[in-house]
Amino acid sequence: SLETGRYLIHNGNNIVSRNLAEDRSLNPKRIVLLEPTDKIQLTWIIEKSGDEYILNNRGAPTAHIEDHVFALLIHQEGATKWSIEAVPRHGRNAYIIKGSDGKGWVAPDKAGEQIIYRTLIVGPSEPPTFPLNQVFQIIKLE
Repeated sequence: SLETGRYLIHNGNNIVSRNLAEDRSLNPKRIVLLEPTDKIQLTWIIEKSGDEYILNNRGAPTAHIEDHVFALLIHQEGATKWSIEAVPRHGRNAYIIKGSDGKGWVAPDKAGEQIIYRTLIVGPSEPPTFPLNQVFQIIKLE
């Protein structure tokens, strides 16, 4: 299991984070897939809470609102407690991220689009396999 700390979250070569440019409102901010760039390190603070995790991006905890993932600037008590499950068959640091209803994070088809929250597809193998758009690399920063 992951310990509380600073992490990067990727899907394949793309970075998962809030947009660098956002409106100034207090509305929930979209969590999106971004092109890889070495100019920025978009750090997540992952807080372990029992068997679940609060995922904070740029100071704001995340939640699913309907079928997408957002960062909450206000009403942060509404943050989702996520379960993060290792999927070692997909490599080191490979995980799926799920809510309590069994749905989970799914990367969109292209960079710039928002992380989707929906029922996960599980391959009928032992151990199970997952489509790569459901597998996220969570890398601890020292």
